[in-house]
Amino acid sequence: MKLVRTPMIAWILLLFAAMTIGGMAIFLLQQQQASLLRMAGEARRVKLETEAATINLTVTETRESLAGELATLSDPGLLNKLENWRLSNPLIRNVFLWAPGSKLIFPNPSQPASSEEQDFCNRYASLFSGQHPWALPRKESDLPSDQFQARRELTQLAKTVPTAESSSSRPPATSITTAAGGWLPWFWEDSLHLLLWMQTADGRRFGIELEMAALLSRLVTILPPPAHDDQSLALLDDRGNIVHQSGRIDPSEPAAQVMTVPVGDSLPHWQLGLYSNAADPQGKTTPYLLVGGLLTLTLVCTILLGGSLLLWQARQGLRDARRKTGFVANVSHELKTPLTSIRMYVEMLEESPQIGEERRMRYLKTIGDEARRLTRLVNNLLDFSRLEQGRKSYRLAQTDLHQLVERVATSQLPRLQTLGLSLQLNLDRDEVLIDTDSDAVEQVLLNLIDNAIKYAAEGKIVKVSMQSKGDQVEITVSDQGPGIPAAQREKVFEMFHRIDNALTSHQQGCGLGLSIARQLLRDLGGNLRYTPGQGLGSSFIISLPLTAQPPERRP
Repeated sequence: MKLVRTPMIAWILLLFAAMTIGGMAIFLLQQQQASLLRMAGEARRVKLETEAATINLTVTETRESLAGELATLSDPGLLNKLENWRLSNPLIRNVFLWAPGSKLIFPNPSQPASSEEQDFCNRYASLFSGQHPWALPRKESDLPSDQFQARRELTQLAKTVPTAESSSSRPPATSITTAAGGWLPWFWEDSLHLLLWMQTADGRRFGIELEMAALLSRLVTILPPPAHDDQSLALLDDRGNIVHQSGRIDPSEPAAQVMTVPVGDSLPHWQLGLYSNAADPQGKTTPYLLVGGLLTLTLVCTILLGGSLLLWQARQGLRDARRKTGFVANVSHELKTPLTSIRMYVEMLEESPQIGEERRMRYLKTIGDEARRLTRLVNNLLDFSRLEQGRKSYRLAQTDLHQLVERVATSQLPRLQTLGLSLQLNLDRDEVLIDTDSDAVEQVLLNLIDNAIKYAAEGKIVKVSMQSKGDQVEITVSDQGPGIPAAQREKVFEMFHRIDNALTSHQQGCGLGLSIARQLLRDLGGNLRYTPGQGLGSSFIISLPLTAQPPERRP
C-alpha cells in the first residue's frame, strides 16, 4: 500500500506545484504585458528620436561642409567664384555679397537680374537693411548617427566648389564655428529658408542661400521604412505639412498620429511623426487563462518527461566522456610518437656530425615522414574543432578532378614502393571539371590512401579509380587488407571510433580521419561510403556532384 501511496503523493505534489506556478504565471503575464507596452512606447520614441537626430546631423554635416568650402573663397574675383559655385552646385539657390553700411552689392536690389533675385532681395530686406541682427555661429552638440549612403552623397555634393579654383590650392575645410560667419534659419511667408554667410577682414559679408528642394530631395532618402506595415513615418515642415512620407498609412487622419518629435536646431520647428492605424494595444485583451492553462500543461509534461530525459542525457554524457577520454589518450600517444622519433634522429645527427651520407639521408627521411605524420594529425584536430563549432569554411573553384586524383595518388608512390606495395590507377576520363574545394578533396583522398597503405597486406595492390555516374563522379580507393566487420562498417565514420581488435590496435590513429572526411564531403554536396572488397579488402567511395553546390553551413 505504501508503494502505491508514494507515487500518488508525488503526483499530487507535482500537480499542486504545477497549478501554483501556472497561477503565478498568469499574474506575471499580466504584469509583463503592461511593462512591455511601456517599453514598446519608449522604444518607438527612442527610435523616432534617433531618426530625427540622424536628419538633424545630416543637415549639420551639409552645413559644415558648405561652410568649409565657403571659407576657402577669397578675393580677387569673389563674386565670380560665388556665382560659379551656384551654377555648379544644385544645393545653392542664391549667392550674395553685402558691404558694411547695410548695402547689398549682389544681387543689386534696384536692378535685379531675375525674379528670383528680386524675391531674394525682398525675402532678406530686413536682414540686409540692419533691422534684423546677423546670427552668430553656435556650436552643435555631438549626436550619434549611422553611416547612411544618402548622407555621404549629400556631404560629398556639398563639397562641390567653383570650377575656377584649383582644389589642390584649397586649404582643408574647417568647421563653421571657427570662422567669422553664421548659419541663419529664416522664416518668410510661413516657409523656412536657410542662409549661410562669412565675413571678410574688411567687414564685407558674403554667403549662400540653400535650395530647400534640392536639400530635401536627398534628405528624405535617409528616412527608413517603418518597422510595421500598419505604420508610417512622415517628415513635417514648420507649418505641419508633410514633406515626405514613408509607409502606406494616411497621416491626414487624426486618429492615425501616434507621436511626433522635433528634428532639431538645423531645421527649426520641423518634426518627424509616427502614424499608425492599428488599434491601441492597451485596448486589446489577452487570453490569460488559455495561456496559463497551456503553460501549466506544458510544465506538467516537462516534469514528467524531465526525469527520463535527464537520465538519457546522463548516459549519453557518460558514453561521450569515455570516448573522449580514450580520444585524448590516443591523441597524446599519436603526438608523442612522431615527436619522440624526430627528437631521437635530430640528436643522433647532432652527436654524429661525421655520419655517412646514406645514413644521414635515411635519418632526414625519417624525420620528414614523422613531421608529415604529425602535420596530418594536427590538421585533423583543427578540422575536427572547426567542424564541431561550425566554423569550417570552403573555397569553391573550378578543379580538374582527374589531374588532382592523379597528382595525389602518384605522390604516394615512393611510400608505397618502400612498403612493398604497388599502385593501380584507373581514371576513365582525361578531364573532369567540377566546382569544389580542391584542398578538402585532396585531404580526404590522402586520408583514404593513407588508410589503405596501413591495412593493405605486403606485396598487394592499392587501387585508385574514378568514373562518372549521371550527375555524380565517384572516386574509389581500395585495398586488399583484412576488411571491416559488418557491424563496424558505419561506426567507423563516427567521431573517436576505432575498431578495437588485433587488426587495428597496432596501427596509428585517433579515430577522427573518416568522420572528418565524410563531413567535409557532405558539406561540399557529396558523400563518403564504405563497400566491402571482392573477397578481402575494403573500398571507400567518394561521390561528388558534377554541378556546383554551395557548401553547407552547419550551426
